Amino acid sequence: MTDIKRKININFITIPIFILLILMGFFLPEGVKSLVIHIMVLSIFAMAYDICLGFTNQCSLGHSIFFGVGAYGVALSIIHFQTGLLSSFFICIILGIILGLIAGIICVKLSEAYFVIVTAVFYAIFHLSAMNMTWLTGGDDGLAIHLPKISLRFVEISLYDKIINYYFVLLVLIVSYFILNRFVNSPLGKVFVAIKENEKRVKFLGYNVFLYKLIAFVISGTFAALSGGLYAITLRYASADFFSFHWSILPVVWCLIGGIGTLFGPWIGVAIMYIFQYYISSIWHYYLIIFGIIILLILRISKKGIFGYIIGRLQT
Repeated sequence: MTDIKRKININFITIPIFILLILMGFFLPEGVKSLVIHIMVLSIFAMAYDICLGFTNQCSLGHSIFFGVGAYGVALSIIHFQTGLLSSFFICIILGIILGLIAGIICVKLSEAYFVIVTAVFYAIFHLSAMNMTWLTGGDDGLAIHLPKISLRFVEISLYDKIINYYFVLLVLIVSYFILNRFVNSPLGKVFVAIKENEKRVKFLGYNVFLYKLIAFVISGTFAALSGGLYAITLRYASADFFSFHWSILPVVWCLIGGIGTLFGPWIGVAIMYIFQYYISSIWHYYLIIFGIIILLILRISKKGIFGYIIGRLQT
C-alpha cells in the first residue's frame, strides 16, 4: 500500500511538471529557453547518478568519464564517420554500456572508501588522456560539431531550430525518466534499495550483490553517457573539460540538494544550481557562497533533500 501511495504522490508531482515543460517551449524567451534546455540535459545526468548513489549507495567520483565519453562518442562519430544524429546517440549509449562494464567490474567489488578512490583515479586518467590527445579530442579547445539533420519519413528536422532542439531534449528526458522509473519500481529496483539499506542481509538472503551493483553502475553510466552526448549536441561542441572533476562532483551536489534515491529530486538540484548561476552570478561574482549556505540549510532541514522532504510530508 505504501508503494502504491508513493507512486501516486510522485506522479502527482512529476506529470504536471512534464505538462508544464511541454507548454513552456512555446512561450519562453530565447535566453530562458536555452537555460531550460541546459537544465533538462543535465537532469538526465543527475538521474543517472542517482541510480548509482541513491539506490545502491555507490558514491562514484568518476562519472565524468561517462559524460565525456558520451560527448565524444557523438562528436567523433559525426565528424569522422558522418553518422546521423540518431546513429551517433546509439554509439554513445553503446560506449556507455561498454565503459560501465569495464569500470564496474574493476570498481564495484571494492569497499566504499576504495570505490571512491578508484573511480576518482579513473576520472584522472581519462581527463589527462583527453587533455594530451589533442589530435583526437582537441584538448581544452575542444571540437566543434556541425549537426546533421534528422530524417523522418516525410520531413527533415534540424536541431539548429531552438524549438525543435527544446522538444528533442524534452523527449529524451521524458523517455529517460520513464525507463529509469520503470527500473527502480521493478523487482530489480527493490533489490537495489535493499542493498542500500543492508547489503550484508541481501547477501545473506542469497542475492549476488556484486551483479546487482554492477547492473546499477552500468545503467547509471549508460544514461550519463547519453546526457553527455545530448550536451555536446546542444552546445555543438565537445571538450576535454567534460572529463574534469567538476563534472564528477556536480551530480553529488544535485542529488544532495534534490533528494538522494528519489530519481526526480536531482532535477530540482540541477534547476536550483543553474538558475543561481544564470541570474545571481550576474549580480554577485561570489554567488557560490550563497549557494553553499542554501545547501547547508536544505540538508539541515531534511537529509533527504527537497523532494525527499516533500514526499515524506505527502506520505504522512
